[in-house]
Amino acid sequence: MSKDIRRYTLDELKKMKSESDIGKIKATTEKDIIEQSLADPDTPILTDKELKEMRLTTERKNGKKDR
Repeated sequence: MSKDIRRYTLDELKKMKSESDIGKIKATTEKDIIEQSLADPDTPILTDKELKEMRLTTERKNGKKDR
């Protein structure tokens, strides 16, 4: 196991203080999210054709949906 990986128990996690800025998260609008996504060079911008070709992960190769 890598030295950078640290495992925590559920009890340890419950005792930890969150470092998330909840106010900033709640203040983020849908427009902000879209702008941030478009500005991210690692986010692929898919065409309408590519989006139509996508399938839900619950769909099997034979087209049937998992239960």
